[in-house]
Amino acid sequence: MNTTNMIPEDSLAEKFRVVTRLGEMMIKNGGEIFRAEASMRYAAKAYGLTEFEPYVLANGIFCSFCEDGKVYSSRILSIPLSPIALSRVEELNTLSRRIATGNCTIAEADAEMNRIEKMNTGSTWMMLAGGAIGAGAFSILFSGTWRDGICALLAGLILELYLCFLIPHTSFPKIMTNISGAFLMSTVCCILYRLGIGDHLDLMTIGPVFVMTPGVPITNAIRNFMENDYLSGMSRFLDALLVAGSIAIGTGASMQCWNYLIGGIL
Repeated sequence: MNTTNMIPEDSLAEKFRVVTRLGEMMIKNGGEIFRAEASMRYAAKAYGLTEFEPYVLANGIFCSFCEDGKVYSSRILSIPLSPIALSRVEELNTLSRRIATGNCTIAEADAEMNRIEKMNTGSTWMMLAGGAIGAGAFSILFSGTWRDGICALLAGLILELYLCFLIPHTSFPKIMTNISGAFLMSTVCCILYRLGIGDHLDLMTIGPVFVMTPGVPITNAIRNFMENDYLSGMSRFLDALLVAGSIAIGTGASMQCWNYLIGGIL
């Protein structure tokens, strides 16, 4: 039974739920921790929750609300580390400003969050084009020839096809997804190099590797450390470290397999 619809719109419980949902969605879609916490405080103040206290981490939210000096309600939300969706974060920031200025009721805020949750975060074809062009550009940026760039572009395209169309139909954990993706793109580079299409195997491979590199999570982790938020920084840093390690394992395993099976690839 859906009990949400049984709660009056202006009740404290419903206001508390909407405020915490706003913070949850911001963190889940890659929003900054301090901004999620500030948005929750502004929303709570706008809706009359004067004794609202949030504690936000990179993968969780702890919050409580007191009424007349007594704890009225508390909530703990576990939020898995997810890909960044800046379009949703932008919409949530806009919604937060509307709530803070008093131009958004509880029902309107809830409906807007439902709409944002269903938003398409990006075109698949744009992701394919971005991954392919990015891989080719990185290869040339690191002094690769135009032949290396074309090979890196093809490897990046095949990698994005794998991640966009095949992985969603599997139950691979994040580590196995990165290992298998790195293994695939490295194998494609080895094949193209063996066929004589590319000039330098290392420069062909580095393009797709940089597309997979978790640059934003590492940057966010460093920023969290500088803000003395060590728990969030450590969780993000370890996640980025696992991704980088998975890429290295997949790439290295592919090249070693080619060395044993074909010989002379390196």
